[in-house]
Amino acid sequence: MTPQENTYSGSSLGLVHHSQTHKGDRTYNEDAYCHARDKHIVSFAVADGMGGAAGGLQASHLAMQAVRTSALTLEPQTFHDQMLAISELIQAEQQSHPEHSSMSTTVAELRIDTYSQKAIWAHWGDSRIYWFRAKELVAMTIDHSVVQSLVSAGLLSAEDARTYPKKNILLGAVGVNSEVGPEVLSHPVDVSSEDAFLLCTDGIWNNLSPEQIQESLKQSSSVQDWISDLMTAVEQAGRGKNDNFTATGVWITSDSERTLLLKREGHESAISDALGS
Repeated sequence: MTPQENTYSGSSLGLVHHSQTHKGDRTYNEDAYCHARDKHIVSFAVADGMGGAAGGLQASHLAMQAVRTSALTLEPQTFHDQMLAISELIQAEQQSHPEHSSMSTTVAELRIDTYSQKAIWAHWGDSRIYWFRAKELVAMTIDHSVVQSLVSAGLLSAEDARTYPKKNILLGAVGVNSEVGPEVLSHPVDVSSEDAFLLCTDGIWNNLSPEQIQESLKQSSSVQDWISDLMTAVEQAGRGKNDNFTATGVWITSDSERTLLLKREGHESAISDALGS
């Protein structure tokens, strides 16, 4: 299990985040995650690669590298175009390396402007973003998948969807000629202190319901406790059959000077970063 923790602080909103990824019961991990910043805009993203061990890993890491180097903006059309550019990048890689011709990946990306106190997000595939306010679920991305289309059409219940035999078939993903393109929030939304976000691959939400995720958030005293609790719950729920699973939690805090004491490899370290410095 690979953790990452950090604290961002600025003259307005403070952000605390924590990420973990696990290969589950597979022999390799095709998931990836990243965070980046451009002045006062911070980006968080997760990806779930597909196309075999080497191909899926390559696709998810190419996507995260592209996110890190993108000029961050909250303008929806530009964000949409940047998602398309990531897909074109992966398709170009497919042409250069035929052994990776079937590689693709999901992407879910959240951007927060700490000065304007607004956020926007985009996704392509079935990696999800959950938005909580006062620890209550406010919004969740809608998967680009066959099973979700059946649920949306009223042909399948949400409960039955969890065990549907074709639940992994996607209608859209990065790097393929998709029936569905990237979906970007139509306009930035206001965010405030005590809001929380979860970005995760399907290895998380296949095992945990939104209610379980929300209850874990209510019981957690820190963002790293929340993500660690979710990871443990997935391990227990999978019972030896887990896919790769990855989660990034983002908490918005009112105390921009806050510094968390974090544990990494048995050593406590304080990590603080000033936005715009």
